[in-house]
Amino acid sequence: MSSNKNDMMGISFVDLSGNTEDTSNMPVGVSNRFEDEEFKEMTRKRLMGQQAASAPKEESSTVENAEEARETAAKTDKILTDITGSTGTYAILPLDSLAPTPEAWNQFSTISNEKKVLMADSIYRNGLQQPIVVRALDEEGTSYQILAGNTRKSIYNVLYELTGDEKYLSIECKVYAFGQLTDDQAREIASDTNYVQRANLTSRDKSFAVRTKLTILKKRGEKQILEKAAEQMGMKRTAAFSWNKMASLIPPLFDMYDEGKLSLKAATRIAGWSQEVQEELYMESEHFTNEIIMAIPAKTPSEMVLEKFHEIYNESQKEQEEARKIGSIESIDENEDGYTIHLSGKAPEASQLVVMYLPNQKVTAFRKQYQDYIIEPSN
Repeated sequence: MSSNKNDMMGISFVDLSGNTEDTSNMPVGVSNRFEDEEFKEMTRKRLMGQQAASAPKEESSTVENAEEARETAAKTDKILTDITGSTGTYAILPLDSLAPTPEAWNQFSTISNEKKVLMADSIYRNGLQQPIVVRALDEEGTSYQILAGNTRKSIYNVLYELTGDEKYLSIECKVYAFGQLTDDQAREIASDTNYVQRANLTSRDKSFAVRTKLTILKKRGEKQILEKAAEQMGMKRTAAFSWNKMASLIPPLFDMYDEGKLSLKAATRIAGWSQEVQEELYMESEHFTNEIIMAIPAKTPSEMVLEKFHEIYNESQKEQEEARKIGSIESIDENEDGYTIHLSGKAPEASQLVVMYLPNQKVTAFRKQYQDYIIEPSN
């Protein structure tokens, strides 16, 4: 395949373990991953015109947008040609003969309901823009496995349920006959097509893509695989290194990264520890700061990470407490001209000492607002 970093066709994102998989007994049906009652209701309202004014304005990014659909179709065709040559035929197949892609082959995030609604609307009004890709699971051609198009298949199910139109009981497919593809080729098609058909990849998607790309290059016996993966995927070597490490991150910590609660460096540091340690750290995520995580040496043994975390966290708490100590009123001496006040401690940075008389009705609110700056009498 091509190694041009701007040519997304040249990217493979699969973990080619070399193990042969027996697909003869794979169940045929709809994966629960693609069933969603909210999506059905949103689609119903969209098709009935009740959401025309307030529909999500994502036409520029949805896969079924006309221009992008053509571009995506061209990319998909090139992927299939690169992997399988000129093999495969086209056919209309019944939905109930199609099995979903195995979960292990498809670790990309699910598509949002808003985007699926736009896809459903486009298919309903304009027809299917791109056939799905399947391979036969038996010599008789009675059951098939989806390699690209699980969401489109699920949309057809919903459209039939909402409209009763029997044309949605079958779908156009690019079909590979039984035994025409190796399991590795099928898995490669599933991963590559999934990647190019997504307008926005999540951090987990990127990590999965980089990790599997490096796996492929390593299996092929390539040298300098990190540099080659970075070049082919259009990113810096350091970014490829970080995304590869982050592939070991547990999902809740990926969410924290996506929400901006963890920096890339901190997330990468955590990903280097065992999943058990990550899960224990996540239980204390309310105490997370990037500084605390980065203060834990990367090569800390897993069994010592929690101990080191607590040590650093406790030290930081003590430092914060010390920083908040602004002293106390040691004594107040009344004299003819007023008062002499004796204070201990130093004022916080960027603050000024002010002596005030507060009306009784204002004291509670003032104390609540400025508690950290109020100097109390010593005990």
